[in-house]
Amino acid sequence: MIYSRPLHTRGIDCASDHWVGLPTVLRFFEHCRWEWLRVPELGLVEAVHAGHGFYVTEQVVALSRRFGQGVSAEVRGALRKVGRVEARAEQDLVRSDGVLLAHCHIRGVWVAPGGRLTRIPRVARGAVTEEPLVSARGADEPGTPGSLFDPPSPLRPGTLDLALPTEPPAGAHRHTLRVRSSDCDIFAHVNAAHYVRFVADSLASQGASPSLHRAAVRYIGQAIAGDTVEVLTWPLEPERWGAAVTRDDEVLFTACVDTERLHPPLQ
Repeated sequence: MIYSRPLHTRGIDCASDHWVGLPTVLRFFEHCRWEWLRVPELGLVEAVHAGHGFYVTEQVVALSRRFGQGVSAEVRGALRKVGRVEARAEQDLVRSDGVLLAHCHIRGVWVAPGGRLTRIPRVARGAVTEEPLVSARGADEPGTPGSLFDPPSPLRPGTLDLALPTEPPAGAHRHTLRVRSSDCDIFAHVNAAHYVRFVADSLASQGASPSLHRAAVRYIGQAIAGDTVEVLTWPLEPERWGAAVTRDDEVLFTACVDTERLHPPLQ
């Protein structure tokens, strides 16, 4: 079964580079997953009513092209594997003309109220499919340089071949922040997309580009409102960074992200 959900990008979805940012794309995918849980064929609705839900543990996301506001698209999703407590899914963001904008692989675990791992209802296994999420890559689209409405839409690598980094080096840049309640999601801990935003903010604080187009992330622990966390970032190769979010030296999140500099900035 392929699940799809339409969307239309808005000006408030765009970052200062005039493009829809990677954290926002992660939110598009997340919103689709919540809607997906309502599908009767998954057999999960009553459990969600009772407080069960999926915690994402890992995801890899990549933009296949840059895009701005005013774009009509749909999020497509396919459930690829369901185990005892873990499920894997694939999602694409596809423009209305069939051009691929972004794609993502996700691993998540099914949890009961209070955060205890629990068995995924057996009926969900019937929704697993090998059917492909069909899209086209297209070509660079020049748009109007500097435009708020029609920025250029260049291609990006779009592959999901990023590897998570090893432990941060001693000289990693440290950016300290305090978690706000608005950073937290329905489970009362920091939302997955906000961790990626923390990384972008840390890069900006040291003069690096916060414009992300690809990320591999792992969620290990849970930060909550009021926590003081440190965001560690370090270069791996040109425009590629390792990152970790820690609380009192406990690692909560790790990532590898690809950035790009804008020459000249879209202003």
